[in-house]
Amino acid sequence: VSTQSTGSSGINAEYGKETEMWIKKHHDQLQEKVEYWMDKYEREVDQKSEELSNLKGSKANILLKLQELTIKYQEYEEVVLEDRAQKEKAKKAAEKAELEIRCATKIQAWWKGVMVRRGLGQYAKKKGKKGK
Repeated sequence: VSTQSTGSSGINAEYGKETEMWIKKHHDQLQEKVEYWMDKYEREVDQKSEELSNLKGSKANILLKLQELTIKYQEYEEVVLEDRAQKEKAKKAAEKAELEIRCATKIQAWWKGVMVRRGLGQYAKKKGKKGK
């Protein structure tokens, strides 16, 4: 009985060492994987943080440019509106001048007609030579 107990304790000790070595080996492997993933996580977080800060900077630049372009647009819009108003004013003045010319022509034609029909001014009948 005593030989069996020492034999089985030797086997148990041998299995215990193998189990302990297997556990230690797997623990080390898992520890390496954890370190790998932690490093990868930190690298990716740093990379994404850098990308985010770059994007924020780009966004700020784009917003600044947008504000500048908005101001320029408003200035140009004012110029265009002023130009349209001036063109409209000039068009109305031209139409008025044309109307005045047409009206003056009609008045002059009417007056000439009156002068001719009544024989006044240069349109008067000439008293001339009867003996011819």
